[in-house]
Formats: sequence, C-alpha cells, structure tokens
Amino acid sequence: MNSDFHLTPYRSHDVSAVLDRLATGQSVSVVGLSNLGKSMLLRQMVEPEVARRYEALTGRAVMLVYVDCNRMLEMSAQGLYEVILRAALEALDRAPVPRVALKHAVAAHYQTVIESPGTFAVPLAFNDAIIALLRDQPEQDVVLLLDEFDAVLTGLDERVFLNLRALKDKYVERLSYVTATLKPPSAVGGGDDLAEFFELFAAYKHYLVPLSPDKATELAVEVFEQANDHLDPPERDYILEQAGGHPGLIQAVAYVVMEVESGAPPNYTEKALSMAGDVLENHRLVRNELGKLWKHLLPSERDAVTRFVAGGASALTEAERRELLLRGLLVEDAGGLRLFARLFENYARRQGLVQQSVPDGVWVDIDAGTVWVHGREIESLTELEYRLLLLLYGRLDKICDKAQIVEAVWGQDYLGDVDDARIEKLVSRLRSKLEVDPSNPRFISTVRGRGYRLNRANTEAAGVTSL
Repeated sequence: MNSDFHLTPYRSHDVSAVLDRLATGQSVSVVGLSNLGKSMLLRQMVEPEVARRYEALTGRAVMLVYVDCNRMLEMSAQGLYEVILRAALEALDRAPVPRVALKHAVAAHYQTVIESPGTFAVPLAFNDAIIALLRDQPEQDVVLLLDEFDAVLTGLDERVFLNLRALKDKYVERLSYVTATLKPPSAVGGGDDLAEFFELFAAYKHYLVPLSPDKATELAVEVFEQANDHLDPPERDYILEQAGGHPGLIQAVAYVVMEVESGAPPNYTEKALSMAGDVLENHRLVRNELGKLWKHLLPSERDAVTRFVAGGASALTEAERRELLLRGLLVEDAGGLRLFARLFENYARRQGLVQQSVPDGVWVDIDAGTVWVHGREIESLTELEYRLLLLLYGRLDKICDKAQIVEAVWGQDYLGDVDDARIEKLVSRLRSKLEVDPSNPRFISTVRGRGYRLNRANTEAAGVTSL
C-alpha cells in the first residue's frame, strides 16, 4: 500500500487504501457503521489531489463522480440512472478543462432518462451517456462513487445491477464502482443477477473501523476549537471513553460536555464531567447517534452484541467475534475484548431489556429505530419507509394526506414533484414488511381520495408519546 497523502486528519489512510485498489481496475465495497465516515470518505475522493494521485499510480487521468443515492426522487431504475447522470454533469462542470460537446451529449441522454415513459429507452440512454464519457475521453477513466447504496441494493429490480455489471465488463480497466453501505453486500441476499454484480467487489471489501485514539482526539480538539473552546486532558479522556472512535458520537459527546461546562470556572471540570454522565444518555444528539447505529445493524449483530454485554466474549462464537471485530463493534486492547464505546455498551444493555417486553401489534422503538410486529423485529426499513411509518405512527387513527406524507418523507422542497404513484409504491413497500397479507392490510388503511391511516385497533400505541 502506498503511503498516505494529506486530505484530512481522519480518513486519509482509508482514501489511500481505496485508491490503491481502484488503480488496479478493481471495484471497491466500503462498509461501515452509521456515521463512521463513509460519506466523508467518498466525498474526499473527488478532491483534485486524489485524481492527481490516481494519475501518478496509473499514468491515466480519472473522472471521479460522487453520487448521493439519497437524492433519488424515487426508488426505481430511472431514479438511479437520473441521479448518476446528474452527478456526472456536475463533475463535468468541475473539470479543469471544459468539455462542452461531451456535456451537451450527456445532457441529451440525461433528458431522455428523465422524460422517457418507455422502459427500454431509459437504460439505453443511461448506457449511451456512460459510453460517451469513456469514448470522448479515451485517456481518462471513470469511477462512480455510489454513496448511501443500501436501499438501492434492496429496492431495485436486479436487472439494473446486471446492466451495471455489463458496463464494467465492457470497460474492464476504465470503469469502476465504489459502493458505500452500512452492511456487507453478502448480507443483502438476492438472486443471480445481483450476485453477478457483487462479484465485482469480491476481491476487496474495505471495512471502516472507529478512529484511533490519536485521530479521535484530533477530532474532539477540532470540535472544541470550532466553539472557541479548549479541550483539556480530563475532557479528552472522558470523550474517548464514552464515544470510542466513532466520529458522530465524539461530536455529540463533545457538544454535551461543552454545554454542561458553559460559563463554569476552570476548576469545575471534574464536577461537570460527573454531571455530563447524567445528561448524556438522554441527550437528543447522543440518542440520535446511538439509535441510528442500532437501527442499521443486522439482527444477528444486535443479537450478538446483547449476548456479549450479558455474558462477555464466551457468549459469542469465534465467527461472531471475528465479524464484530471486523465491523468495528468490538475492539481488542490490553484489557481484552470490549465494545467500542461505553455509551454503546449501555445502550445495548437497555436494548436487551427492551426485547424482553415488546408489546403486541406494530411497535416502534423510536430510540433504536427498530420496528416490531407481534413481538418480532421485522427487517430493516429504508429511510423513506421509516419516515412514512413514523408519520403514521405519530398520528394513530388519523388520516395523513398527500402533502403531509411528502413533507415528512421527502421534504417540503418536493411538494410539487412527488406524485400519487410514488406515494402508493412507498406505502406498498411498507405494507409488504408490516402486513401478514399485504393485499388485505390490517394496519395501514387506504382512505380513498384522502390518504392513509395507521389503525389503533390493530396497533399497540406504546411509545407514541416519545415522538
């Protein structure tokens, strides 16, 4: 592996590792826990210094295209192709040498993708756009950096991934993909077409782990400095113990410490940190971070973590220990195996107790972001599905109309862009995960001409007041 180069004090090692693989023509799967730095890593990949490094390694230029899949207007092949080409046009705008003719060609294919009502014209236009990028720039490779890719893998027809695989096979050394996901691709399942796409990443999966103590300290120092404050050794030690090397938790805990200490004299630190312990676990920022972490773990990972909290390393199989270490949930130091952060350990212990007292019907553990039906945890919902359920769950027995749904799920900016068909598809996907018989739903009712309603008669209302 080549030596790191300076982009950020936190993930330059990971940038270098991914880039070394891309330089050999391989695609890379980046896997990491929620808010561990996947998006930061992929966004760094479009920095000019990365492109220069790629050229130094390969002797070829590269066009690095960052694609935020959360910007998809709908979970469809058309939605994915649209967001990729939109990102490619943005990358062309940033190019040091203007490519006017190429941009016009890609823009024309982009218009076909977004305007075509036909199912065949859309993938053809997308393929033509990617081919144009490669043919017009024969001296330049293309890397698509596909961020927030979990929902895409589970939400699209597998022919989409077969098409991406076919493009890679056509331009083996010139087109590569980097995907960022919360879970390993092997956990997704799927059929043969998706398996063929996953073969592209079999050679290299890059797991993000929590930051080292030195890097975690640098991040905590930065958070304090941005608030015109100074990080003292007792504060540093406290933050690292509570948050481990998780960037999101480090920032959340640092903010809580500064809030508690605000305006206090310097000799107040020890007392303030004691008070911070009482505040932390119920603080909104901390709860949000822990909830996202827990929600996005695999059910098998949640089970293994709760068993580890209750019984230590002996409660895990050797395979489970290896997997939790690889994922960064467990760390090993002079004291042996432990969960990466004290806050996460406490949270996991509480979740173990919650599992023993889950009520019947549909029940949402809002802190953890998990959903239970008749006492059993269901498969993870996508972000859009979860936002819709939270809206309905918070308005039991009340009708949620189209405007309320669009604003809660997609955001106010999309009020004029999301049609009834997209809402119906989303409701249908949510029903497929909640209902025993989605064609005869018990929980989510359609109120014709008005909207949708979650029925109290069939749903346990516990937890609603904590919304």
